Amino acid sequence: MDIALLTSLDNIDFREWCDLTCSTKKCIDFCQNVGLIGFTLNEPCAQGHSNWKLGSCARASDEFVWRCGKCKSTKTIRHGTFFSNSKLAIRQVLDLTYFWAQQIDSHALLRRHCKFASESTIVDWKNFAQDLCGEHFLRHPVVIGGPGHIVEIDESAWTKRKDTRECFAVLVDQRDAATLLPIIHQYNRAGTTIYSDQWAAYNGIANGPGPHRYNHQTVNHSVNFVDPTTSTHTQNIENLWMCMKRKKKNQMGQHVTLLGTHLTEYMWRQRFGDRPFENLVRAIQEKYVVQ
Repeated sequence: MDIALLTSLDNIDFREWCDLTCSTKKCIDFCQNVGLIGFTLNEPCAQGHSNWKLGSCARASDEFVWRCGKCKSTKTIRHGTFFSNSKLAIRQVLDLTYFWAQQIDSHALLRRHCKFASESTIVDWKNFAQDLCGEHFLRHPVVIGGPGHIVEIDESAWTKRKDTRECFAVLVDQRDAATLLPIIHQYNRAGTTIYSDQWAAYNGIANGPGPHRYNHQTVNHSVNFVDPTTSTHTQNIENLWMCMKRKKKNQMGQHVTLLGTHLTEYMWRQRFGDRPFENLVRAIQEKYVVQ
């Protein structure tokens, strides 16, 4: 795998991207170089041979196949990769991945550039990308804060570390102490300084169970936005919440059942906002391991 290419993906512009993927062979080369397609197959053919070579094939939809060097049996170039369940051209899949990561993914642009006739294809792919974001956090759970760090929270259930881009969001049915405090304990390291407003459910934050001990400071929003004595405030987290709502509005709203995936995507972009395409490719590599 070409690590230098992988880490430079988010520095390429639209023209460079089009040059990288202007033909099926270039798309395959790109996928091999970033670890989405292998340089050979790590399994024997039906005759027990392990001598696969990439070869052109005019009858194949991808123009190339894996061909056994001894018995000439073939397998699709997509075999064992995340392309295997898609009927789209490899270039279309790569374009969808790149444009979604870079947030230049309006339906009008994707229909024109990727030549899609169906809106459902675009919607399905965006949902797939959001699922990858969610699976990333299942494999790498978020825990933020710690001694010397400040985390802001509010009852929108958004939480943000003040000195970094790190945040977490959890969809909840209720905003009472029984619901919120275990979540705060789960996602914040012991020793964290937590800023919040004076929502009643937060009263027990400082006395967390076991090692979950926090320095809890509050601001009374009915009097001040910033506490004049301690400088405690929740302006960063409230701004984050406002930005998330604006993005949701720009997407023409979303059904309530998709709110969880929307929050997950926002968390993912907060964490990887400077390298979204590289980290989306890495998420695909983790789920669809190419030998």
